[in-house]
Amino acid sequence: MRCFWSLLLLILAQSVQGQQMAEEWNDEGIDYAIQGNYAEAVRCFDEAIRLDPDDASPWNNKGLAYDDQGNHAEAIRCFDEAIWLDPDDAYAWYNKGNACNNQGNYAEAIRCFDEAIWLDPDFAMAWNNKGFAHADQGNYAEAIRCFDEAIRLDPNLAMAWNNKGNVYNSQGNYTEAIRCYDEAIRLDPDDASPWNNKGIAYYNQGNHAEAIRCYDEAMMLDPGLA
Repeated sequence: MRCFWSLLLLILAQSVQGQQMAEEWNDEGIDYAIQGNYAEAVRCFDEAIRLDPDDASPWNNKGLAYDDQGNHAEAIRCFDEAIWLDPDDAYAWYNKGNACNNQGNYAEAIRCFDEAIWLDPDFAMAWNNKGFAHADQGNYAEAIRCFDEAIRLDPNLAMAWNNKGNVYNSQGNYTEAIRCYDEAIRLDPDDASPWNNKGIAYYNQGNHAEAIRCYDEAMMLDPGLA
């Protein structure tokens, strides 16, 4: 009996050690992904999965690495594995929704965002990206409703104001679009995107002088727009 308990303690110790090593590989993979070294990041996540196959986190992170490389199909496969291991992880559903959105599969993206919102009703970015999916389908009324919900949950979410402005711009409601861009600029003055979009709205209005001023501001913040 003493041998049995000794063996059990040894197995438990090895399991804990494996989990700790898996966490280290996962953290190293995140560092590589931040640096843009996705091949090395995936290798680290694979090692973390090998050491702790029941942990959803490295599958989720591996999916993000593939999505950043544009390999959306492989990203979705990884997110599905993460969801299978932890169905209540709102972020895994959210990440899968983004990958589906990037594939142009808007219906599936919306379903994933809805699942993320059901698991975390205060998930403002899930509402924002759901709005983005609706906007890409031309469902502007529903898109604005989603952006408004994102803003209600996070009034400082500049991205939602910018996206809402884009919808109004697409509808030809340039005055309301400019108001949204102004709010986005107020919340995040270093983001070139709302300045550029505000310029497009002014250009569409025929106010070319103000459009040029906005484009100049955007290019000052992001010379790559030139």
